[in-house]
Amino acid sequence: MGRLWNQVSPAIKRRLGWACAGSVAVPWVLAELAKTSFQPGLASDPDRTMRFIDILAMSVGVFALSMVFTVALGCVLVAAMKGPAYLGDAFPADRP
Repeated sequence: MGRLWNQVSPAIKRRLGWACAGSVAVPWVLAELAKTSFQPGLASDPDRTMRFIDILAMSVGVFALSMVFTVALGCVLVAAMKGPAYLGDAFPADRP
């Protein structure tokens, strides 16, 4: 698996890293923003709603990470199917 992962382009590895970070950070940031609107006394059950938002953020994060893992697996499979780059002999030029 290590040799296959080394055949994947560094740009793709970098994008997958950013996608992992974003799939964890974005749901939590949005959940924290959503929880600021729930205040005791204004909402019917703010504790339950905040727990629901946390569970929703966790589930969205796990789903997004599984999608990033699926894309990474696809990149490894494409690299395995292409194989390493070989430089062959030049094609002989046509001579008149």
